[in-house]
This record gives sequence, structure tokens and C-alpha cells, in this order.
Amino acid sequence: MRILYAVQGTGNGHLSRAIAVVPELMKHGAVDVLISGTQSQIEFPFPVKFRYHGLSFVASRTGGVHVFKTLLSTKPLRFWKEIHSVPVEDYDLVITDFEPVSAWACKIKGVPCVEMSHQAAVRDPSSPQTTRAFPLGRWIVKNYCPSTSAIGFHFENYSDTTYLPLLRKEIIESTPVQGEHYVVYLTGYSDDAVVQVLTSVKAPFILFSKEIKQQVQRENCCIKPISNQVFLQDLIAAKGVICGAGFELPAEALYLKKKLLVIPYANHFEQHCNAAAVGRLGAQVLFSLSQKEVASLQAWCDTNNEIVYDWKDPLSFAVHRVVSEAPTAKGIFAAKNTPNL
Repeated sequence: MRILYAVQGTGNGHLSRAIAVVPELMKHGAVDVLISGTQSQIEFPFPVKFRYHGLSFVASRTGGVHVFKTLLSTKPLRFWKEIHSVPVEDYDLVITDFEPVSAWACKIKGVPCVEMSHQAAVRDPSSPQTTRAFPLGRWIVKNYCPSTSAIGFHFENYSDTTYLPLLRKEIIESTPVQGEHYVVYLTGYSDDAVVQVLTSVKAPFILFSKEIKQQVQRENCCIKPISNQVFLQDLIAAKGVICGAGFELPAEALYLKKKLLVIPYANHFEQHCNAAAVGRLGAQVLFSLSQKEVASLQAWCDTNNEIVYDWKDPLSFAVHRVVSEAPTAKGIFAAKNTPNL
């Protein structure tokens, strides 16, 4: 079986999941990888056959999606050419992790496409939803990546087509310890914005940054450049984690039984849904990062609120289900039946 596995390269979460998925897919056939997007710092350890610009979201420096810069980075003609250059018809199975180039290529060419993503679970009406409107964000989650069928990954099994998170082998095989520091990963904010708040909180923080090349110390904040190995070491030994309300890092923190505080992007529908989901599990949720939140941050640091999280690896079963059922798209949550958001 020839399999095309297409991955969204915006952010680090999709590629982290792909590192786990690719070896499992290889058990079922020859796998070619497609990556689109330019906003990731993850080193991908497998050959990539197709690379495209795709459609990327640009983060602001104040905790949101920079709509204007995102629109500027979107080039419709280039995207159209990329769609028509993908030979999706040459594959027995096309799987997309919220990757739009392959998905739209399949739609235009009439090729079945299976979505295997977190966003598919967010669309599932059984999953926790934000009470805020976000009409554009809802539309994007529904239409950005068309597919003929889909399964999703979320923090809990909300339906029979929603699986628990896929975690990296390094996380699963680690032995977590509880140190004194808090790992901070808030790439939607500038370093200055984060440090300005955290220096008012009495606790040691390790902040991972896209802005620096060498480690620096600013009062109680140790700022480190993003490095997968260093990040993993500090995460395993952390007392807690402060991060955006993405999916992969909060899931890793839950598995490692770390205290968790999430701050969703200000205008990001998916992250607000994620915040609602981890909030149900006992995580702290803040909706901005400023001096107004110092008291809440201090109280969270001073409280022992470990979250009990029961996780079983869904990787083998989820991949087997996609490979065995995808050709007929039977028994899988049909994307076209997704209710209007």
C-alpha cells in the first residue's frame, strides 16, 4: 500500500504527533510525507518528499493570531499551484493532519482523504466547546481541511471516533520527577511581555523562546532557546507547566502529572475549546497575561493541584482503524456530517 501522510507545519504540535504516527504507518505500507507551513521549530527525523508553503497562521506577540500578517502570508495563486502539483491520485491512501494542500488536492481530484487530527475531534459535537462566538475560527476548523472521513484526538474519549492524545516515545518512556521550576512555553507572547509578568511571581521559571540563540537569566526567569532535548529534560523535571492552550504540550503535561496552566490565544477558536476541555480536568485557565493575572499565577504556583489523568496509548488501534476502514470510509466519523458550527 502506498500512503501519503500530510502534516500541518504551523506550530510544533502536528509534527510532534507525526513523529509517532509515521513509524506506525510504515508497518502498513510505503509512506511518503508531505509538510506544509513554515512556523515550526521541530526537527523532523524522517524524509520529507513534498514541502509546501500551504496556509500558515502567524502569531502576534500579545497572545493572539496576527490576522493581518496571516492574510499577507496567504498567496492564493501559489496555494492553487501547490494543490495541483500534489500527485494524490498516485496513492492508495491519503491521510491529512489538518494539512490543506493535500486535502484540497483530494477534493478537487475526487480522491478520498482521511483526516486524522485534533481538529477533527474539536469539530465533534461531543467534545467541549467554548461559549464564545468565534465565527471565523469555527468556519476555519470546519472548512480549512476538507476530507471524506475523519477520526480525532482529544484529551478524553468524547465519542467512539475520538481517541486519547498521541504522545512522543520520549514522553511515554520517561520517568518524571518533581523539581522546583515551572516550564513556560508561550510563543504567542514576546519574551519581554512574559518576563514582565513572571518577575512579579515568587517562583523559578524556565522560559523557552524563539527570540534568542543563547541562554540568558532575567531575575527569576531562565530563558532558553528552543531545543527539543533540553525542553524534554526540563519538562520531565518540572513542577508545573504554563503554556498556550494547544493540544500536544498540555497532553504531555497531563500524562507527566504536572500542574497545568493554559492561556489560549485571544482570538483562536480551537484553543478556547481546548481550554474548556483541560479546565474540566482541573487545569487552571487564564485568558490573558498581564499584571492583572499576577495574583492568580502566584496562587496557582502556591497550590498543589496535581491532575489525575488516565492515559492508554491509542496509536496502534487508531492507525489500524484508518488503514482498514478508510478505503470505504465506513464506520468512521464522516466529515461531511459535521454539524454546522
